[in-house]
Amino acid sequence: MPRTSMMSIVLCLTVFLHLKCKEDLPPDVPPEPSHPTITWIADTIRNPYQGAQLLLRSIWGSDTNNVYAAGHNEVGGRASLYHYDGNKWSPVTITRGEGGFINSYVGFSKIEGSGKNDVWAVGYRGGYYGVSGDSSLVLHFNGSSWTEVAMERCKDGIQGIKVVAPMDVYFSGSHGEIIHYDGTSFTKTVLDTNLSLQIGGDAQRMFVGGRALGLSLNNYYCVYSKERSGAWSLITKTTEMEYYKKKNYGLYVFNPWSGGRYFAGGEGIYSITDTTWQTSYDKETIPFLFMDGTSSSNIFAVSPYSRIMHWNGVEWKAVNTPDGVEQNKYLWDLWVKGSSIYVIYRYSFDTNIIYRGRY
Repeated sequence: MPRTSMMSIVLCLTVFLHLKCKEDLPPDVPPEPSHPTITWIADTIRNPYQGAQLLLRSIWGSDTNNVYAAGHNEVGGRASLYHYDGNKWSPVTITRGEGGFINSYVGFSKIEGSGKNDVWAVGYRGGYYGVSGDSSLVLHFNGSSWTEVAMERCKDGIQGIKVVAPMDVYFSGSHGEIIHYDGTSFTKTVLDTNLSLQIGGDAQRMFVGGRALGLSLNNYYCVYSKERSGAWSLITKTTEMEYYKKKNYGLYVFNPWSGGRYFAGGEGIYSITDTTWQTSYDKETIPFLFMDGTSSSNIFAVSPYSRIMHWNGVEWKAVNTPDGVEQNKYLWDLWVKGSSIYVIYRYSFDTNIIYRGRY
């Protein structure tokens, strides 16, 4: 037999056996989405004023070499704003008592931005043990310096902020006040004079949710929403008693999800499309107040009760907390960027730990 014919027969036999073996193999099944294991590093921040309380409430960064943590310092004339440059945490001077520019006691509720040259910190200003009726505080960092923003004040401070873009910023207050900044001017909307609001969303849809304080058992919970160019409208309202009895929707951190869905934290974790709430996680009756993530299949939620949950696009599952975090001790806010996660831990009265995780 000619050599070329023999080679042709061998080649055909090889192709046949390859195809036959492939037919015998089970069909390709995509792997199940996984949950990460996180490696943690602890950074300890102590109040430099002995015996004074330190409460870091919010954390945000443009990247892992530019992270801010903001909160409350019990010492009058001092603020709590820290910056991480990739190597260490350093205090940022805001009040005159620290060498800054504000001549009063201040505290921060939330910090967020759109980039390293566009950072907003909001909260309250006033006396040592209280705030005045026009106590709201809004600071802005332009990449070189912090300045106070001139705007109409809110009663009892500002609770939340959502930076959609440099010229598209929302603020939420303690008395139903919502303020929108369009890059030039501030526009205020008042939803309810008693609502203490948290705010979140994206360029397509915004949400605010909060608790209204009434007399005795007349407290109630509300969630409002608005489309991009529409008006705010009430989508959910229930009494405090019914809310805790049914646990049927969330109130915090309206985190964007794909396909027009949004996660909301509360007594459990919920998602909403249009005006319909769906329970996403309710295996534990504990609050989840903070969420952040990088995609619709990679979202983290933190509970003050020492729990970190991960959404992989299919299910929520607890992931490993840092060593040293005690059960039912406060984990408070988180920030996620790429494969990094930063979590605030209220270790003691005057000491907070910021855990930097990699996964």
